[in-house]
Amino acid sequence: MIPLLTVSLILSASAILIGYGRGYRINVNKPTQINATGIISATSDPVGAQVLVDTKLKTATNNSFAISPDWYTVRIIKEGYIGWEKKVRVQGEVVTRADAYLFPTNPSLSPITTSGLLVPTLSPDGGKIAFVVPADATRDGNKKPGLYTLELSDRPLGRNRDPKFIAEGNFTPNVTLLWNPNDTEIILSDRSIATSYDLADTTRIVALSPLTLATRLADWKKETDLRNLQKLAAFKASFIDVATSSTSIISFSPDESKLLYEATAAATIPQVIVPPMIGTNPTEETRTITPGNLYVYDSKEDKNYLLLSDKEVKSLLPTPTPSPKSSRPGPPSIGLLSREAGSRFAGDIGYSIAPNGLAWFPTSRHLLLTGNGKIDVMEYDRTNWTTLYSGPFDGSFLAPWPSGSRLVILTNLNPGASTLPNLYTVNLR
Repeated sequence: MIPLLTVSLILSASAILIGYGRGYRINVNKPTQINATGIISATSDPVGAQVLVDTKLKTATNNSFAISPDWYTVRIIKEGYIGWEKKVRVQGEVVTRADAYLFPTNPSLSPITTSGLLVPTLSPDGGKIAFVVPADATRDGNKKPGLYTLELSDRPLGRNRDPKFIAEGNFTPNVTLLWNPNDTEIILSDRSIATSYDLADTTRIVALSPLTLATRLADWKKETDLRNLQKLAAFKASFIDVATSSTSIISFSPDESKLLYEATAAATIPQVIVPPMIGTNPTEETRTITPGNLYVYDSKEDKNYLLLSDKEVKSLLPTPTPSPKSSRPGPPSIGLLSREAGSRFAGDIGYSIAPNGLAWFPTSRHLLLTGNGKIDVMEYDRTNWTTLYSGPFDGSFLAPWPSGSRLVILTNLNPGASTLPNLYTVNLR
């Protein structure tokens, strides 16, 4: 039979361990007093960064440490990377997360193509780029003029895959490319002729009449609208009501837990998680939305954040975000699909890079902005807004690599040798 004293010691030790794990600590100034503390769990990518709390070094990532309940400024820094900073609230017995994705201060550039190209166009899933190599670009190279696709995935040893030749053709600079929602078909419009290319069977090339083109694009739009509704169905009903009546959906985050949208009417986002969750993102949210502003709604934490005001949208982004009531045109009804109409339609069917200059980064926690001659990145709650790249590039195209290891830009670093740009990666990892 176990003695009563032994049982008491076991229970006492267990209670002490449980209390310590939940953040309780003895007050060093008053040893008889036990205070509840919170825990900060700090992580970083890449690992091995320093964690500073109110400018004082605490630990290195990835670690957790106890701290008294209060508001603190947590900064995570690593040599060669842009520092991460956030004001966090620590509560007793609650784990507060400080998760930093660090971007390099001086990213390098690497060429993907060298012959020159036209109209790079990202697929809806963000995994491929279609582009055209004109006849002028093939004089000093070995590529045929025509349509190509590039898969954004890595080969062993970090090498890029080579572009895949789809079809030969001598296309003009006014050529337009459009992907279907399933990434299996490309429509190319040039010289008043629209042609469909089946990527599963590159021998299947079909000329489209104006009526067939209009019908095809209308079907694509319907399919994308249905997919967006299916994604939105995972959100709470009260938010869906507001989203379908007072907003224009721009895009879902890659993990589909967050929604980037433009407010088209004044409304209030209802509280769908009652009472609010503890230990969530402490950044101040905005539940009253104003027409013209851009917002991000986080369905996991039921938080709504102002991303850009209407004034900022007009000054920072290449074009204002289109409104579903006035600026979203129906599918073209003519054989030639103009570059401008193609860009608008690409945004309509949910491309990863919308023509409003905003794009989700693969982390689902960051957004890229292309405006004012630079590429910025910010977290979905507008914190840690910083510039990633400010060198020469064509602001009409930007694609994040699916792994987040790099960005793909369109630029011409030697205009004296060629007037055509090429695809380059901005290396982040």
